[in-house]
Amino acid sequence: MNRVFLCGHTGSINRGCDAIVRATADILKKESVNDISLLTFAHQQDMELQLHKEVQLIPYPVKPWHIRAASLFMRKVAGNGVWGQRYLYGPLMGQADTQDILFNIGGDTYCYGTPYISYALNEMAAENKIPTVFWGCSVEERLCTDAKMRRDVNRYSHIVARERLSYDILKRCVEDSQKVHFACDPAFTLEPEAVSLPDGFLPGHTIGINISPLVCRDPDDPDDMMYRNVCCLIDYILEKTSMNVCLIPHVYDPVSKSGDSKVLGYVYSRYTQYPRVSLVNSVFNSRQLKYIISQCRFFVGARTHAMIAAYSSGVPALALSYSVKSLGIAGDLLGSSEEYAIPWQNIDRTDYLCDAFMCAMYDQESVIRQRYDLVLADYCGTMANTTKKIMEAMKE
Repeated sequence: MNRVFLCGHTGSINRGCDAIVRATADILKKESVNDISLLTFAHQQDMELQLHKEVQLIPYPVKPWHIRAASLFMRKVAGNGVWGQRYLYGPLMGQADTQDILFNIGGDTYCYGTPYISYALNEMAAENKIPTVFWGCSVEERLCTDAKMRRDVNRYSHIVARERLSYDILKRCVEDSQKVHFACDPAFTLEPEAVSLPDGFLPGHTIGINISPLVCRDPDDPDDMMYRNVCCLIDYILEKTSMNVCLIPHVYDPVSKSGDSKVLGYVYSRYTQYPRVSLVNSVFNSRQLKYIISQCRFFVGARTHAMIAAYSSGVPALALSYSVKSLGIAGDLLGSSEEYAIPWQNIDRTDYLCDAFMCAMYDQESVIRQRYDLVLADYCGTMANTTKKIMEAMKE
């Protein structure tokens, strides 16, 4: 085995993507794989976060206008969405050989829309006899009924599901079930990097909160149900406990509406006169954000990898769930998703989140910490064990 190429990286603006890359690099280096390259759609972004110090960065090629036009025609008229995506992997296929491994790190790629870029990767890898690994993935039930998607996942040499819900679906859909593995999300093993904490942050006595546009659809609307619930929770913490509150983004995107900073800033604007409420507004990478989250006493979050930073640091955490991955991870680690992962659509009254936090987190703190003591080390160990198994199989 020569090299590993990590494919499908959309950019480190989403610190979850950043966490997967950094953690995966750490994991592979422990298996004596030191030649690791990352194909990225956001080269400048990744450079700014100094991701190039951990892996070699390879920008995806920019499609010229005639390729974009032809790609649109092929997809809209000919019904072939893969044709244009193959252009992106042409340079890689000219560089990689059968001794290399291609990791598709787009963990929830198959959960949203049609993953043409993954189809292209698998098709071209198969044509060139280059092994592929679907790494740290989540899938949904539609995999079982979508023939093209089902055929595509069967092309992978190995598949690593990051929670049992997806693992069970994949075992039903993949013909050779021996190549389907279960392991925690690679970010569970991410090493934190210490940074200065925000003013007003009390280590071990602060509740961290992360919300995003995925669960707070209109942050400009004070009647948005999630906004009202978060404010109700903060009000309760300030009035009834001695804990402080820190608002922590995990997707930075100042241009589009998909980032966390706008909605968290809107919440923070209501509490600027309260010294016990702070906002993380500096730019941090995933290791640094994990350190901040690790210093919390409790955590409430929407972004999956913000939750993973809390779980893997032993911080009792309540997920604001919007997909199979958060339900599955909470169930695997804590034994139940019913108490510890709230589907955001179920929040139908202003004090819903506050009540859930008090019942599932605050009142059960010692129970959750005991659960972590029992299972967390073995759970995180599934990643190293599975990686070793895959790497040994690749050498045979």
